[in-house]
Amino acid sequence: MLFRSVNDVVAAVGLGVVTYLGTGLDNAFALAAQLALTDPQRFRRVRYAFVTGMATLVIAAGALGSALSIFSVRWIGLLSLAPLGLAVAQWRGGSQPLDAQRRGAIATFSLTLALGGDNIAVWVPLLRSQGVLRGVTIGVTIVIISIGVARGAQALVARPRVVAWGSRWATRLTPFLYVALSLLVMWQCQWFTFLD
Repeated sequence: MLFRSVNDVVAAVGLGVVTYLGTGLDNAFALAAQLALTDPQRFRRVRYAFVTGMATLVIAAGALGSALSIFSVRWIGLLSLAPLGLAVAQWRGGSQPLDAQRRGAIATFSLTLALGGDNIAVWVPLLRSQGVLRGVTIGVTIVIISIGVARGAQALVARPRVVAWGSRWATRLTPFLYVALSLLVMWQCQWFTFLD
């Protein structure tokens, strides 16, 4: 049997959902703001570029986690400190949403990769701590959610006030999500063994 139980699958999918919400909420509203400035004939290409960028980040995180297999999961858990640093920087500097700009598919793909540093910092230790099958399940969940987010972002184009509100609140909420994700990754990387 590939999974020990249905609970294993549910846990992996749940981790994928929580991970995406923590690292991708602000990206979803940024994509919607970008699509609002994009020629509607290019929506599909831009959506594909976003999803391809997210899938590339998942694959890169999995590959990096595998390459770092010579280190224990606890050492890989040090990467969970990066989102804590990002949270502190956002609280101190008052993070602002990115200005929406008209971009094509290549620029969207490149920007998705460039802004994926927080994703990599969270996904590498999380995928590494879960093992291959659960890690793949989390990765597939993230990609499926990215497809839904790309569709949802296109639907939000007709509601610019919602996009502006979401961008503003996603930016304010992100530091708290980073802290929660850091703690989750630390727990998954066995940093809290004293709780056992």
